[in-house]
Amino acid sequence: MFLRPNSFTRGLVAACLLAAASAAAADILVVRSIGPSSASYPPGKRLPDNARLTLKAADQLMLLDGKGTRMLRGPGTFTAGAAPQQVASAQPVLQRRARIGAVRGVEGGPLRPPSLWHADIAQDETFCLADPPALTLWRRDTNAALPLTVTRESDGATRRVVFEAGASTAAWPADLPLADGGRYRLTRPDVAQPTLLALRGLGRTPPALQDLASSLIAAGCNAQLDLLVETVRAPDRAPRG
Repeated sequence: MFLRPNSFTRGLVAACLLAAASAAAADILVVRSIGPSSASYPPGKRLPDNARLTLKAADQLMLLDGKGTRMLRGPGTFTAGAAPQQVASAQPVLQRRARIGAVRGVEGGPLRPPSLWHADIAQDETFCLADPPALTLWRRDTNAALPLTVTRESDGATRRVVFEAGASTAAWPADLPLADGGRYRLTRPDVAQPTLLALRGLGRTPPALQDLASSLIAAGCNAQLDLLVETVRAPDRAPRG
């Protein structure tokens, strides 16, 4: 049984967190890495719980496990599985995001889609599809109605979608099937250039949070990865060496 897109945040992520937290050994994933040591710890790299990480000055490493994310900042030597100073419970974050819909990012950042399966019409994106494939179109500015033309690049087939005034979402055209490898141009009258949506299939949705993040990294679905990371992000009390 697969969850529908609008139940993702409350259901799938919460289930992933519970499953990962109950694992006997931590499975830790690098999700962001900058600085001189980034080549040694690329996004997608998996680490054992007892891995020793040596970071240089200006290194920043974000790790993901069943408790959420945490940031390490160099210089210093760290143990991958060491508990951060404080890890926020992800559940209130998930409930708040599901209740509000599109919420502002951390520290008053930009509006973000309400779930991983909402595609932002304002940005070119490689978008990962769950199984069964489904997505919802999303926009930030809801003041006025907005017509949108969806064009499939492979054969030029077009469909019209309309965002109603006050609505942040619109359904994907039911008669324009979603498929791995599909490429679609989204054209609207308020911008000169269409945005491009390139689809990638995940197959069966990974049951563990780290596996889902790893799949998004491998497929290049960076916007969805960013949203996943922000959803389960702990307070930034990054330990230093």
